[in-house]
Amino acid sequence: MYDKKLAREDKHNDSYLLTEGLIDGKVVATHKVMPTRRPSKLILWADNENMDLEANGSDLVTVVAAVADDKGNIKRLNNYHIKFDIEGNGELVADNATFTNPRQVQWGTAPVLVRANTNAGEIKIKASVVFEGIHTPLSAELIIKTIDSKHRIIADKNELSLLLEGNKMINKSISEGKSNCEEEIKKLQQELSRLRLKEVEKQQSDFE
Repeated sequence: MYDKKLAREDKHNDSYLLTEGLIDGKVVATHKVMPTRRPSKLILWADNENMDLEANGSDLVTVVAAVADDKGNIKRLNNYHIKFDIEGNGELVADNATFTNPRQVQWGTAPVLVRANTNAGEIKIKASVVFEGIHTPLSAELIIKTIDSKHRIIADKNELSLLLEGNKMINKSISEGKSNCEEEIKKLQQELSRLRLKEVEKQQSDFE
C-alpha cells in the first residue's frame, strides 16, 4: 500500500528496498532493489562468463532473454512466451518440437542455446514476444562475435555444412511428425467420443 501511495504521487524512485552490510558498525556493502513496473521491453545477454565463442562448429553459449520495465528491472512474475530468431554465423539449438523455441518465461527469463559454425564473424539473435498486444514488450537484439578456432579443424567444412543441414532436416521432420501425431490423437479422441455417444444412446433405448 505504501508503494501504491508513492506511485500515485509520482514518487516511484522513493519506493525501494535497501540492504546494508556492516562490519564494526561501518557500511561496507549495499544492495538496492526497486519494484518492477509495467513490462515494456525485452533484454538479452550472453551467459558466457567472459569466454569467447569459438567458430569450431560445436562451441555453445547460453543467451538469456528477460522481460523488463523501462528502467531494466526484470519482471519476475509474467507468463509471456519468447520466440528466438538468429542470423549470421551460428544456429539455435532449439525448436518448437522440444518446447525450447518459442520458450515460456520462468521467473522472468527464458534461455536458449546458440551454437557457432566454422566461420568466424557475428551472430545476431533476436527475441520477441509471441502474442502481441497493445502493451507488448519491445523486442531485443544481441550480437555475439565469434573468433577463429584455437585448434585446427580436421573435418572438411563441406561435410560440416552438410551435417548442419541434415540436423535442420531432422528437426523439421520431428516437428512435422509431432504435428501428425497430434492430428491422429485428435481423430482418435473424436472417434472415442462418437462411440461413447452411441453407447449412451443404446442405454437410453434399452431403458425405454
